[in-house]
Amino acid sequence: MKRTNESGRSMVEMLGVLAIIGVLSIGGIAGYSMAMNRYRANEVIDTASKYAVVVFAGAQTYVATGGGTAVANYTPPAPADMGLTVPTDATIALASSGTKIADDGVTLDITFPTDAVCKAGASILGVSVSGTGDTATCSGKKITYKFKQS
Repeated sequence: MKRTNESGRSMVEMLGVLAIIGVLSIGGIAGYSMAMNRYRANEVIDTASKYAVVVFAGAQTYVATGGGTAVANYTPPAPADMGLTVPTDATIALASSGTKIADDGVTLDITFPTDAVCKAGASILGVSVSGTGDTATCSGKKITYKFKQS
């Protein structure tokens, strides 16, 4: 009986290719997930930053027009009342404790939709996830951050 030489790939080679594709896929999915968390965090932080600017300007106007003697006495409307759309499952409000509106900025409580998005937000803001600092604290899904105005 004559033996023929067949060309093609062996089962081991095919399994090797599948293993490589699997590893690359897992890396891609993880990268996509991290990118989406950063995108969501950026969205919330962008809205919070806009809110801080509007609140700060409103407080300055309040004092300048004789409404009061200190910016801390100004009570701003909610972000939605200012035409700002807060991303789904997130909240932005004046800080619940301490000086909320000062001559150099506005301190806000930002609650993110998930812990992973909060960690991405902490990274963007340069905040320690479990620590405290001059401008921010972070615990769970909430960051208290002072948006300084110049």
